[in-house]
Amino acid sequence: MAVILIFVITFLGTLLGKFLFKKWINHLTLYSFFFGISIFLYELKLLPYVDIIPFAWFIVILSSLSFLLGIVTIISARNLSRENPIVLQKLDISLKIFSDDGKTLKFAIIFFSLISIYSTIEFWLFLIKQFGSIPGVLINSQVIYRLNISGDLVGFTPYISLSGFIALFFAAIYTAYKRKFSILSFIPLISIIIREIGQAGRAAMSVALVEFVLTFILFRYLLKSDFRQRFNFSRANAIVASILLVVLFILAASIVRVSRTTESSEKFTGASSELSQTKENIFISPTIYLYASSNIAVLSKYFSSKGENTGFGQNTFQTIHYYLSRLELIDKLNERPKGYYIPMWTNSATYLRDLHADFGISGVLLGPFFLGLFLTWLWFKFYEKQSIIAFAFLIYFNLIVVFACLGIVTRFTFWSLALLFILLLIPVLEKISTLVSPKTV
Repeated sequence: MAVILIFVITFLGTLLGKFLFKKWINHLTLYSFFFGISIFLYELKLLPYVDIIPFAWFIVILSSLSFLLGIVTIISARNLSRENPIVLQKLDISLKIFSDDGKTLKFAIIFFSLISIYSTIEFWLFLIKQFGSIPGVLINSQVIYRLNISGDLVGFTPYISLSGFIALFFAAIYTAYKRKFSILSFIPLISIIIREIGQAGRAAMSVALVEFVLTFILFRYLLKSDFRQRFNFSRANAIVASILLVVLFILAASIVRVSRTTESSEKFTGASSELSQTKENIFISPTIYLYASSNIAVLSKYFSSKGENTGFGQNTFQTIHYYLSRLELIDKLNERPKGYYIPMWTNSATYLRDLHADFGISGVLLGPFFLGLFLTWLWFKFYEKQSIIAFAFLIYFNLIVVFACLGIVTRFTFWSLALLFILLLIPVLEKISTLVSPKTV
């Protein structure tokens, strides 16, 4: 019964998002779909999870309604002020960043992609020097992962790998504008994935893939509203590229899973017979199911354990806290979230755990509200004013929504610093593009 109810609520939330924003991909449909799928997987109970306490259900429902209220607040305010109808009208698309037909943007993509490639090569050479060979690196993936989490993996140039996320954002925009995928579309993503394989991580490659797909789709929504229909995309090219993206991601994720897990780590006491049979499966396995479905159970365990002793904003603004600790202004942080036994150990507990630990009950009420409010304002700001800066915020805050069922993505340094550099670069690229070719597209 619970599984059916969750499926219906998820479906209705997705339909409501389509109704309000006239497009299938928007922050409400993303929130409903990913949070709903995570809870749906939990309710399948393929692992012997602990039961969810009523207070945890209360917080999940209340925060979801708060997110919806933030969306409705902006839409209601627009309707009361008689602004444009809530629909992507046919427009004459004129973007400064494409004043020179994308030449400046293409150069920027190549420049930051080369930095990203250099970062990946340097990182792998460092690992090979430490562990002897590529197989040696893969065999010691668990060691590398623990060193990376603890901050003890040093000996290479820090932060320049962020250039991959910068190149990725602009590559997705450029691909949408040029109406076809090319090698330039994939270089930043491939560079990020290869680096993540080296450090046995999944977070950065998952965020990178979602960033690319979201940026491409949401930018295409704008271009498709051009009344002169100059931006029709090649469907065959899109299908082939989509297949390549899926295959690339599955292959990379499988390499990380195989290198990080052992035969014993795929065995869970009390697992259903159906789940136990997936130990060798590429697409689903006990550990993948645990990662995707355990989050609300961990959230419940967090609440029943009386919370955690964290500083104000420590999880949400972890990058700021990290630099303050480096300056010895505050104590050094434990960057890895606390784990709980549910009964198996795991530490992913949705973004609600992070908001509650940082700001208390006000965090889980006001956080989702302002997130929904801000994203809705950004949606109309971009599609009506064609602001690329608003679009950058729209993409990066949508990343919070997509990964909300796992944790708060703002804790990652690459999220905040990549967004900062993108925001600084946009006006520069627009200015150069306009100077190179004053003619507006």
